[in-house]
Amino acid sequence: MPWNILIMIKLVVFDWNGVLIADAAATVAVDKEIFATFGHKPITMKTYREIFTMPVKDFFLAAGFTKEEMARNAVKIQELFHSLYEPRIAKIRTRTGARELLEYIRAKGIEAIILSNHTTEGIHSQLERLGIKKYFSRVIANDKHVTMERKNKGDKLVELVKASPYKKGEMIIIGDSPEETEAGKRTGIATVAITGGYYSTRRLRDAKPDHLINKLTDIISIIKRYNKGI
Repeated sequence: MPWNILIMIKLVVFDWNGVLIADAAATVAVDKEIFATFGHKPITMKTYREIFTMPVKDFFLAAGFTKEEMARNAVKIQELFHSLYEPRIAKIRTRTGARELLEYIRAKGIEAIILSNHTTEGIHSQLERLGIKKYFSRVIANDKHVTMERKNKGDKLVELVKASPYKKGEMIIIGDSPEETEAGKRTGIATVAITGGYYSTRRLRDAKPDHLINKLTDIISIIKRYNKGI
């Protein structure tokens, strides 16, 4: 959606992993342990950003796991991931600029919601730990087994937009993957893709978001453009 069609931003929908929390490197480290457990060679961050996708099963297939392995071990892999990820993430901070952006949004009376493929329980735990729960009116997420088999962020955004009191031109979604851009286009709301998360810049650019940014505070200037400088 071109920026000049928007009326005024009243709702910002944030992805969580790789956007508000700087956990991409931690996730790759966990996946390296999983790969080793199942006898596969580890992958680099560069490769990860080129092949990671949703549902998670497709990522493991792209990384060299067979369909037979995934049929046998999908549940074990998901359980192992969360058992390794949650303790590691307890030391991870928000991405640079996250608090500044969230303070700006709250000061302007703009609502913020998290829409994530991660677990509801995991996100709430980290919001409490990081002291940023107060900035969000809702968290829309999954249980730990859903994302292995299917991706549902687009469907969840459709439901959110349909039930929202805001017009489509008053909403914007921010993510580090093509999935948020695709979901935003599907629902007719503006899209922002941010680099430095789980996906390569090339893949983000190919999805053709309305805005491609490198740091979270860039969103402040985008909102100011939409809201005519407020």
